[in-house]
Amino acid sequence: MTAMPRRAAALCLAALAVAVLGGCTEDEEPEAAPSSSGPSVSAAPGSGRQSASPAGDATAGPGATAVDRGDPETVAAAFVDAYVRQDWTVDGPRAYLERIEPYATAAYLEKLRDTSSDRCDVTCAAAKKGGVSVSADAIETVIPDEAPRTPTEVWVQVTYVERTSWSNGGDGNDTGMNLKLVKSDGTWLVDARMGSE
Repeated sequence: MTAMPRRAAALCLAALAVAVLGGCTEDEEPEAAPSSSGPSVSAAPGSGRQSASPAGDATAGPGATAVDRGDPETVAAAFVDAYVRQDWTVDGPRAYLERIEPYATAAYLEKLRDTSSDRCDVTCAAAKKGGVSVSADAIETVIPDEAPRTPTEVWVQVTYVERTSWSNGGDGNDTGMNLKLVKSDGTWLVDARMGSE
């Protein structure tokens, strides 16, 4: 009978950890919404792409694969993987900042640094103690036909399964975010985000 309260507590802990990872900022509204559903992400028409395995980059660490910086959808998928991925047994609250750096503008990184903290609060401490880890699986990207787009700016819609696991369980949640990417010197970088809160 004590297993049920522990399981409920673990699930609650995981939900709190996900809330911390999602951040508390919704950065920017697009000039015209990328989809009629607003910040929630739906399956939109378009070519779309699916990443069979998490995207990576040679600058993101050993064993990572190269990312085509000239393709906004590939950069968006790599950003989401880096932004969501968190192993609370070793990572601090802002570990994601280093992981997303190759895929984000300097201005966006500065904004995220200014609106977050290294402080490991009660939720963070519980996630560390519980061995909580989070990842983004089945990452899919699409640039909807109705999304605002210029040669140097585009909104990419990203959907994924956010997997949260802990020492005695785990859970998955379909979610997504819309990312504004800007192009400079042939390279696409994330400059704003909506969703995944």
